[in-house]
Amino acid sequence: MNAVTSAMLEDLSQPPPQGLDGLLSALRARYGEELLAIVLYGSCRRDQDVHDGLVDLLVLVRRYRTVHGLHPSALFNRLLPPNVYYLQAESKKRTVRCKYALVTLEQFARRCRSRSDHYFWARFTQPCRLVYARADQALPEQLAEIRATAARQYCRRIAPLLTSPVAATGFWQRALTATYRCELRPESSDNARRLIAADPVFWERITQALADERCCGLSEEDALFFRTTSNRQRLLTRLQWQLRRVSGKAFNLARLFKAAGTFSNGIDYISWKVERHSGVRIEPTERMRRYPRLAAWGMAWRMWRQGGFR
Repeated sequence: MNAVTSAMLEDLSQPPPQGLDGLLSALRARYGEELLAIVLYGSCRRDQDVHDGLVDLLVLVRRYRTVHGLHPSALFNRLLPPNVYYLQAESKKRTVRCKYALVTLEQFARRCRSRSDHYFWARFTQPCRLVYARADQALPEQLAEIRATAARQYCRRIAPLLTSPVAATGFWQRALTATYRCELRPESSDNARRLIAADPVFWERITQALADERCCGLSEEDALFFRTTSNRQRLLTRLQWQLRRVSGKAFNLARLFKAAGTFSNGIDYISWKVERHSGVRIEPTERMRRYPRLAAWGMAWRMWRQGGFR
């Protein structure tokens, strides 16, 4: 096992926060034999508190057809993964809420290999916890290898942008900032710094392992990392990121439209999420709640005009 995969496997095996039992039981009951694994990521993982806000979970299944049947959700899931759903459950007399992203293991692996889909490699390069896995000894290693592939793709898209040597934390702060610009993310400008600062040892280890592979355009000297690519590659990569900003925002709008229909009280959640991070508030109407997919487009436009999205 290579060093990048080993780091990802060790990260997956770290103990998760307490209080997830109710959610995990509900997901196992909902998806039965189709459920392969559940991965915890996001802010609740970093804060070790599942009662503050919404828990972010990745739910990996075998087949869309078995999970969705003939419902259009199967097509949406295949064309623009993942589908996002809301779930809440009781754990020790406390309610725990989550939003979970549903995708097949096969498509998850394919998207993490993609050169263009930053949605997956930006999220799952970050620290995660494997909180449930089917009784299959190979599955944790398989997930670790998929995440290692995501990290390599991410690194290859960021290393050419470097203009001077940086520490590992600085490298990934730049990486997250680049991907934030491709999404409709209502995040403050220093969110990338806080996120990386929460797990400095992980980022230092993963960056060193990527540099040692010498296949991602990154090298290391005296704990500083610098690009090994040409100036021509740097210009090409900058152009690719400019194009990715346009396509990324378009895909985010499409995912927002889709989530408004699959997420319970989706319009209210979108409004709450944006207000929480930006202070911009648009009160959903009953008509918007009845027709969430139609309302999502107009609501997104109004929020963007008021500065809720960057």
